[in-house]
Amino acid sequence: MMRRAVAAVLWLLASAVAALAADPPQAPILRIEAGGHTGAVPRLAVDAAGRILATAGYDKTVRLWSLRDGEPVAVLRPPIGERQEGEIYAVAITPDGRRVFAAGATGGAWDGTFSVYVFDAEKGSLSGLLPGLPAPVNDLAVSPDGTRFAAGLALGGIRVWDAASGRKLFDDAGYGGPVRAVAFDRQNRFYASCADGHVRAYDDAGHRIADAEPRAGLRPWGLAVSPDGDLLAVTYENADRQGSLHLDVLAAGTLAHAFSPETAGLKGEGLLSAAWMADVRGGVQLLAGGYARGAGGNVIRRWADFGMGAPTDLEAARDTILHILAVPGGGAVYSAEDPGWGRIAPDGRVAYRPQPPMVDLRPAREQRLAVSADGTIIEFSAGPGTLHFDAVARTLAPASKLDGNLTAAIVSAPGLSISGWLDTSAPRLNGVVLALERNEISRSLALLPDGRGVLLGTDTHLRLFGRDARPIGAVATPAAAWAVTVSADGRFAIAALLDGTLRWYGLTPDAPLAERAALFSHADGQHWVLFTPEGFFDDGDRGGEALVGVHLNRARNQQPEWISFSQAYRALYAPAVVQARLHGDPAPARAHAAELGDLRLRLVQQPLVELANPCVPGSGGACEPLELGRGLAPVIPAGATTLRLGVKVTDRGAGVGHLDVFVNKRNTGRHPPPPAAATTTIDVPLDPGANAVQLRAYDGTGTIFSETPPLVLASAGNGSGDTRGRLYVLAIGIDHFASPQLTLHNAVADARTFVDVVRRAATPLYRSVEITLLVDSQATRAGIMAAFNLLSQQVRSGDTFLFYVASHGDRGELDGRFLLIPEDESDISSAATIARDAIGENTLVAALARIPARDALLFLDTCHSGTVTADNLANVGHETGRYLLAAASSLQEALDSYDNRNGVFVYAVREGLSGKAATDPDGTVSALALGEYVSRRVGQLAREKKYQQDAQFKAAERELRSFPIGRVVRDAPPAAPELAPK
Repeated sequence: MMRRAVAAVLWLLASAVAALAADPPQAPILRIEAGGHTGAVPRLAVDAAGRILATAGYDKTVRLWSLRDGEPVAVLRPPIGERQEGEIYAVAITPDGRRVFAAGATGGAWDGTFSVYVFDAEKGSLSGLLPGLPAPVNDLAVSPDGTRFAAGLALGGIRVWDAASGRKLFDDAGYGGPVRAVAFDRQNRFYASCADGHVRAYDDAGHRIADAEPRAGLRPWGLAVSPDGDLLAVTYENADRQGSLHLDVLAAGTLAHAFSPETAGLKGEGLLSAAWMADVRGGVQLLAGGYARGAGGNVIRRWADFGMGAPTDLEAARDTILHILAVPGGGAVYSAEDPGWGRIAPDGRVAYRPQPPMVDLRPAREQRLAVSADGTIIEFSAGPGTLHFDAVARTLAPASKLDGNLTAAIVSAPGLSISGWLDTSAPRLNGVVLALERNEISRSLALLPDGRGVLLGTDTHLRLFGRDARPIGAVATPAAAWAVTVSADGRFAIAALLDGTLRWYGLTPDAPLAERAALFSHADGQHWVLFTPEGFFDDGDRGGEALVGVHLNRARNQQPEWISFSQAYRALYAPAVVQARLHGDPAPARAHAAELGDLRLRLVQQPLVELANPCVPGSGGACEPLELGRGLAPVIPAGATTLRLGVKVTDRGAGVGHLDVFVNKRNTGRHPPPPAAATTTIDVPLDPGANAVQLRAYDGTGTIFSETPPLVLASAGNGSGDTRGRLYVLAIGIDHFASPQLTLHNAVADARTFVDVVRRAATPLYRSVEITLLVDSQATRAGIMAAFNLLSQQVRSGDTFLFYVASHGDRGELDGRFLLIPEDESDISSAATIARDAIGENTLVAALARIPARDALLFLDTCHSGTVTADNLANVGHETGRYLLAAASSLQEALDSYDNRNGVFVYAVREGLSGKAATDPDGTVSALALGEYVSRRVGQLAREKKYQQDAQFKAAERELRSFPIGRVVRDAPPAAPELAPK
């Protein structure tokens, strides 16, 4: 990937004049957001206190991390464009941690020059930029006293500025190649390494005081100044003619050779970085790494005694080590192409290796990438195993055995001679060189059926060629296409990219290589999202909506907008649209996009929500303020149960809707729209122990929300609130309605069975099981709301809550939102009268939000009328932050009973809690296990009866913890059911 950056320099310089624009592109740009970098991490920076780590990414982000615990703090997003525009190759942070400088391939696409972006680290936003540089920036450095910062350019030497004013202090363009690294010492002397073979030193006035070529034929890359400022370590990106790697230590100032640490035994193309690290004994150790490889991946070599001691190799990453940086107080951090960053403890051990946030698709090239004839099933090698994805069943799981009906890439065929396509820039078809851009490298190949053409995956494109080697079509890819395959009939292709996505492309004559959809899988192999080029998506049972979002540029000197799919869930969650797009039908996507209107406008006009003056109410009306500071969570007093927040919501053009308060990822209160431009005070209920508080402000349509960063609170008390409390169940079943036309036959029986099954299974686990059962005339609108009101007063944070309802559901005619039909629904002559008497989705979410139980699972068996699907119900789970199990089908009415006793949904629940769902060794069934079992089992049961019914299980948050529902009480299995009469 580092070689890709060099190629990017040439491409950007060649194309900068060709297609300039005054500002960044304004169209929405879909980007992955997996909580970590999805591209190589070329540079790191640390503040003087060792609190904050900044990481630069090829994925066009800078990320801030807490060095204390390794947790993410913020994502800094610059303006971005197509291809390499926006890739970040360099980062630096001021000693006080307040400002972050970032640069790379930044700005060249719209004004022909490149910029250094300046971010406010506290606010996580772009605060300025330094434009006008002639080439991309390869490295940045801030002086230890914070008074100046410097850039090393791909072409044009170095620049040094005053850090406070941005005034240029000095420059030097007299370099014969790209600058690789820049560094300051504590006297503000300045050093630069260059691919022309030289290292240069400057005094604090900018005079060049030394120029050395440490080793003839080697190209210096990494630089590191020793803690006392007397020594300068230099690494080289290439090996010598004998294949040996080298690291030299020079005298700072004069650049005279001091000594060379032992590098014998290191194998690879070169070393890219070095660092001087304080150790636990008060000594200094020298570290170096790069392409050097060991048996378990790439290594960092460590030498004691300032580099003069014996070497030790540390297995540090699976791929190239790109940067190593000492941490104040001891130890070091390092970055890699894995991608990610790791840490070396002061005792010299690798404490933390890079943890990529996505599945590793590189094995797919040599091992397995195969697709079904209709494109709905793919199998792909990822890390140690092979994963099986079924877009129709909505499952991602390890492949128990390989599916022989899937088609893998064909790389040879009669009459076609393919050569040089693997990791070269000159692939040939029957002796003819296939046309690529300069320095573009071919990575993968698949032949079309019957040898009709050749599909080539490169570092930057998919390219389709005919048998005669003439180009048919090409499409840019956001990352290298490491593996490709083509369907058996040649209608579409699948590409596995190094950003962790698998992408579907049509191969039709009228639109060759038109992208259809993309799948991104989290590294855990459980969370995934499938999305279309328009931004419509589907995701897995365990969530995935936060893994992708929309990047919206503003002006080149303004902070871009970022809206995750989670924030636009109601607008963009569209599984049926995704299915159609996957099969090559773009019409539903076009229709849905037309309904949404100008998506960019809707996204940028979402209201802005801000928090102010958090305090903890006490006796006598006083409210104790909380001090907020980066890196340290405010501590709430022991026994505190409430947080008071000042909230300001600003209308940015789309109006202001309701306000939701989330505590530890669950909705604890839905509030009416606050007054415009005024600060509203809200009291937030807290859980025992630590809390994370976040606010969502919806636009006027209640469709898209903005949210505050989580306010994390530590507790002075020692109670965690984890002691198992009581289980509360609210179950509703309605057979007989005020309108006889709505009559059902098994809803009451389903509710009673649900209550009986849960009571029996949960009793061994909970202090008590408290049941509220409303059937028929008890389940009026007023009766249901009264039950919610009473439970909101009884339930405590440490309790668990289950909500089951078997009734009719409907969709609002105007807004398409869910309506729960109560017993006293008497007039169904029009959509207006139904909506008037029903319990609307907003009311239901607000009622559920008032239940303070930390753990809850919603069972919605409300689709007997056939007008509601499980997809329509998913938003209830999303807006409550609760686990959701929904049964839905257009044929639910025909399958009102499965076994003359219950419908398929409750029958599956009954099975799951009787031992069919997965259990722990004690026989305990968790919410997660039950949800996954029921969502699979409902479809199986329905198909046994020749019906089609879908159930859906949803976890609203990726990190949502599971909790026990019951313990299996083994008894005789139910008798084989007979088909119920219609």
